[in-house]
Amino acid sequence: MTHVVILGAGIAGVTAAYALKSKLGPRDEVTVVSDQPYFHFVPSNPWVAMGWRERSDIAFPIGPYLESRGIKFIHSGVKRIQPEGIQVDLENGDVLFYDMLLIATGATGLAEEVPGLAEHTQSVIHIDQAERALTAYRQFVRKPGAIVIGAAPGASVLGPIYEYAFLIDADLKRRNIRERVSITVVTPEPWPGHLGLGYEGASRGAVTAALVDTKISAICNAVTTRIDKDTIHVSELNAAGGVKETHALPFSYSVYWPAFGGVPGVRSAAGLVNERGLVVVDEYLRNPDYPNVFALGACVAQPPAAKTLVPVGAPDSVYSIQKAGEIVVQNILAMINDEPLTSHVPQRAKWLTDMGNTGAAYLSEPQVPLRDINWMRQGRWVHQAKIDFEKYFINRIRLQAMAQAPSAASRIAGVMSRGAGDAQASSAASSGKPLEIRLPQDPGIELRALARSLAREPDALAAELLAAAVSDAKSYLSESGVEALALARRELLVEELPERQPGVEFHGGGT
Repeated sequence: MTHVVILGAGIAGVTAAYALKSKLGPRDEVTVVSDQPYFHFVPSNPWVAMGWRERSDIAFPIGPYLESRGIKFIHSGVKRIQPEGIQVDLENGDVLFYDMLLIATGATGLAEEVPGLAEHTQSVIHIDQAERALTAYRQFVRKPGAIVIGAAPGASVLGPIYEYAFLIDADLKRRNIRERVSITVVTPEPWPGHLGLGYEGASRGAVTAALVDTKISAICNAVTTRIDKDTIHVSELNAAGGVKETHALPFSYSVYWPAFGGVPGVRSAAGLVNERGLVVVDEYLRNPDYPNVFALGACVAQPPAAKTLVPVGAPDSVYSIQKAGEIVVQNILAMINDEPLTSHVPQRAKWLTDMGNTGAAYLSEPQVPLRDINWMRQGRWVHQAKIDFEKYFINRIRLQAMAQAPSAASRIAGVMSRGAGDAQASSAASSGKPLEIRLPQDPGIELRALARSLAREPDALAAELLAAAVSDAKSYLSESGVEALALARRELLVEELPERQPGVEFHGGGT
């Protein structure tokens, strides 16, 4: 019997747990440990900070979904990892012994590296921080001023700083106060759109053009030295590494990306982590000194793709985490079965960036130079694709095991039990393109009779019953069926966008 312990119940940990449990033997065990009792979809945190998503839209208790698949879930923080003793000590007092350990805890922001960053700026790394950022933003719009969106030296995953700046721009325009607000992006990157990839091509031109179009200023090669209550102090470096100019940026609202470090329970694991507490791995995503310990996601110590004047961390995305997760699962199974391991090199970078009403999609393969594929597409379709990907991924996490799919009577019973007033309100609130459905005579008469007996309109009742039936039908899909459904849904949504904007394709390439 093999026991695999996974630390973390986020995007990396839960998807790996699902995959491992489905491929291990019936006597093998998978245990997931998390300091939070819920899963939350991190890429949607900027939307939470804008008030465009509620916590309930992207976060939900994860224990029931893990346990429905035969995966044990323990709600506790990690106190200490002892790889030499193949054990993990938990904050609740439990001790877990493992055959294989997968660390997928995510990272924590090292806000203390910039004086005043934690006290005077907001963050959206975690959903709790995003909710606090929303509270501060709602206070800001009542008395608008200057906004600074920034990243500290060494910060990773820099795409969201541009995404958040564009979201702010779009929201202020909707409120008709954009002209009263200056927006400045402060980044350690050598140019806008560098994103930690080290390639000057499509992304630089596209991001720069988008900043100009939205009248957002940018300061690059920026070292944020100190943040006061209403002023951010920045040193802008020149090509030789000296100080080109210093900036004292007044602000009324600010969101900052700190550099990443390991979470406390992982940071103290000598022999596993680097100086920032991030897990050191080889090309197989396992620790060189402890080959039965793997790591996945933001907790991994990734070397920078290119040397820059100001340190810039490597990028990451749900896509790259998923691809790395496939390699981790494959290699854990290979070690158990004494088979050859698979390298994670070269990597591939791919992500979607929301810009309010439009967006940008980026692909780089391999992720580090020299690369053969490097392109960016912009258009309204990316905005819609990101919305749909959020729904797809959350539905995938919530997918029940086939044997435990809920009864279709549940939602249909809910439709039947609502009063006429509730049904009319529900119908009035919904909207969409009508779908013509031709019923044979018998069910057509039954439907009209049923609607009359419930004092409802036949069309409204039919729509509610169909929606309930479709919702329940999806719960019976296999994982491949869910993916096929997501693809078909995305294609239909793009086809029906009110304004078709396929966007512009930019090509760049390596040699």
